[in-house]
Amino acid sequence: MMDPIADLSAQLTRLGSHATYLDAASEMLLAMFPGDSVARIVVDMDRREADAHARYPESHPSGAAEGWHELWDDHPVLLSCINGYTPGMWQPRRLSDLVSDRELHATRAYQLGLRVLGSNRQLSFLTIRNGRGNVEGWSLNRSTNDFTDAEVGLSAHVQPILRLLDIAYAGGERGTAGQEAAEAFLLTSREREIMELVGRGLTAISIGHLLGISPRTIGKHLEHVYAKLGCNNRIDALRRLNSR
Repeated sequence: MMDPIADLSAQLTRLGSHATYLDAASEMLLAMFPGDSVARIVVDMDRREADAHARYPESHPSGAAEGWHELWDDHPVLLSCINGYTPGMWQPRRLSDLVSDRELHATRAYQLGLRVLGSNRQLSFLTIRNGRGNVEGWSLNRSTNDFTDAEVGLSAHVQPILRLLDIAYAGGERGTAGQEAAEAFLLTSREREIMELVGRGLTAISIGHLLGISPRTIGKHLEHVYAKLGCNNRIDALRRLNSR
């Protein structure tokens, strides 16, 4: 049986667009952590802006509470992320570990948001942080039955993969920039895939982790790419692919 984390990475790496990636990642997270909904959250506290890509099982009513983006300033998970600017900030957060039910029920985030959706249990983790008040990540939501310690542990293994994938897809569409040049230079599908991720700013170690191969193998693929493009570094290689 394939390791679930490797399976997650393999299925989400070769998708064509950011929207397709969000849909596929959400579906897989719901399968791994059954619940009422899963959402990819983007919050910018400085600009007072927030957005979410939410997915619900077919049996669950969908739709976020009106004005939900105004409710995050007292959400315990978000406050924990913002105030926890330490190495531990990347650790998954279970809502029930942060506040009691009584404390949760006193928040506007619950009264006007979570309660409307029928959710009172959450498991969340960051994937991108651009400053203290600008965070992005994933939130898994349930009602009544809390997330188990085993699920918290599993999410800690899933989170690094989703960090890499969120960064890789952050620019929107994938597989378009330099595609004709890649074909003209006879790059293999694996070489094109690696160059797409290089173009997103990922290191060889990160790409290897994401694709399930060693950084040494990534280096060999890059050597082959440089030889085909007539250059000797990733900057010139990306310039060559995007200028043709």
